[in-house]
Amino acid sequence: MTRKSERLSDLVRMLNLIPYFESHPDHSLMEAARDLGRQPQEIRDDLNRLWCCGLPGHMPHELVDMEVDFRRVQITNSQGLDQPLRLTRTEAGALLLTLESLENVPGLINRGAVVSAASKIRGIMGEETAAVYDSIGTDLPAESDTVEDLREALESGRKLAFDYRSVSSDSCRRRAVSPARVFTNEGAIYLTAWDESVDPAPEHRTFRVDRMSGTEILPEEAHPHAAELDFDARDPFGYSGVDLQADLLIRPDATWLADYYPIELGETTPSGMVRAMMPVGSIDWFLRFALGQSDRIAVNGPSTLLEALRRRAELAARAYDEPSSHPAGG
Repeated sequence: MTRKSERLSDLVRMLNLIPYFESHPDHSLMEAARDLGRQPQEIRDDLNRLWCCGLPGHMPHELVDMEVDFRRVQITNSQGLDQPLRLTRTEAGALLLTLESLENVPGLINRGAVVSAASKIRGIMGEETAAVYDSIGTDLPAESDTVEDLREALESGRKLAFDYRSVSSDSCRRRAVSPARVFTNEGAIYLTAWDESVDPAPEHRTFRVDRMSGTEILPEEAHPHAAELDFDARDPFGYSGVDLQADLLIRPDATWLADYYPIELGETTPSGMVRAMMPVGSIDWFLRFALGQSDRIAVNGPSTLLEALRRRAELAARAYDEPSSHPAGG
């Protein structure tokens, strides 16, 4: 999700607290957290930010006013912001696409709620949902067998085998894993599983479903080690726990890379480049990334990455001077 989308999501989430607490004037922060699936402190933080929301002019009498403690939230002046925000037709269509994708996700905790929400949107949008069905109709069949095997493996508690094309190692090999959980991120479906083939010690690995093929449910019982699975929905790939961080300089017209890779943008340097930090989970993958984007980024550190990048670049340049093993014209 881009920063612009995150800010809009934050605003919608905060404003929707006003009609919620007006409809539930006696609910505590703990009760609201239960209803909304959030932490009490997160709701308290959003309420504190609502003090600065209101009508144009932003004088004290034009801002939202309320009385807040952990036992009760009373909205004393909503400034007219007392109606839940409504979806545009475009937003409703996008939400319906997401819900229909979730309907096919194996291991979903409350699939009934997803199906119910999708049905309500279809009922509101009517015939306009036909375009939604058509837009995904060609995408689902290619994944349906894989998704069905994932669902069955999770429900039966058995191991799953598949061929996996790894972007980090630029290779493809057969895997046999114990599925632990499935989640979605930016429209893609991922499987987290216990992989006993990891060297030097077995651990949980994450696999992107659209890079899996040839799935097969094995007769062996799965051992997903669920108690050892530390999953954070805000950081599903564990980037915050990666020790190696690349210090980058990015051209201003290439900062869009931060929308597709885990790059944290910083200040602009006097030369006009933008400082950035990027977690490096796989050095091989990062070297391919840095060389492929060498016209857009410069690696500024640390020294271990600079040395590895220099060696890789020298090997690539040397290949141009070595005679080819292929016959001319072959």
